[in-house]
Amino acid sequence: MSAPQPAVAIIGAGAVGQALGQALQAAGYTIAAVLSRRQASASALAARVAAPVASAALEDLPGHVRLVFCCVPDDVLSELAERLALVPHEWSHTVVAHTSGALPAQVLAPLRARGAMLLSFHPIQSFPRQQTTSSFVGVAIGLEGDPQAIALGREVAQALGARPVELSAEMKARYHLAAVLASNGLGALMAVAGEVLASIGLSRPEAHALLLPLVQGTLHNLQQLLPEEALTGPAVRGDLFPVTQHLRALQQHLPHLLPLYAALTTEMVRAGVRSGRLDPTRATALLDRLQETLDSMQDMPPTPLS
Repeated sequence: MSAPQPAVAIIGAGAVGQALGQALQAAGYTIAAVLSRRQASASALAARVAAPVASAALEDLPGHVRLVFCCVPDDVLSELAERLALVPHEWSHTVVAHTSGALPAQVLAPLRARGAMLLSFHPIQSFPRQQTTSSFVGVAIGLEGDPQAIALGREVAQALGARPVELSAEMKARYHLAAVLASNGLGALMAVAGEVLASIGLSRPEAHALLLPLVQGTLHNLQQLLPEEALTGPAVRGDLFPVTQHLRALQQHLPHLLPLYAALTTEMVRAGVRSGRLDPTRATALLDRLQETLDSMQDMPPTPLS
């Protein structure tokens, strides 16, 4: 017979807190309280998850809560832990988790001093502010912290339909780096591609609409194949002419993007060689052309901020 699910409190009613709170309630967890800096935000989320307590005061944490999720920005986690540790509570029977991908569970150390078990519970998923619901089904959740807390985190992840991945504190930075590159890096690349199309007169919405089917097709390919196998384009084929055209266009119209193009094309070349699809000799020719262009642009213009 499985242990009963613990009563949960959500601290922070932003995008992550909203998505996690609603997913937990849908999975059968009782959300006993929503605490947030702004009373209006706490009340709005509490109404959606049927939480009886909605407050801007940490002191209103219900005594029977045994799992606390701190869904706040990384920069305020340490201060939150210090303030929360001052709240009278049966901490020795409570798991306190945060949802930061970069920070270890140890950032909540003041609560460990009170007897709490600490957990880093990070869904590898993006939570845009405009979208406050999100499915956790199939999503990997990084778990790091105290053994008992990790065990509970594994149960919660599985109840959400997610896939728990156990990490050490030392692994967290590289784990988070990979997630940022895959998610935020893709968003930044779409913005850069939109900037290139803006230079030929397309508006940002027009550029986005033009590129989105291409990106969706790429994601579909990545569902079937490893990146090295799914990669297409001139770099993996070893085609020097189109790469040279790209470099000349960037030199003339968007020189601040040359280092980014060179870095990305270098990684395309490396992936092509790893997969056995690109002959090392042709790869060397491509890399030499990239370096020649960068060397010719010793005085790079500053990167525009808009």
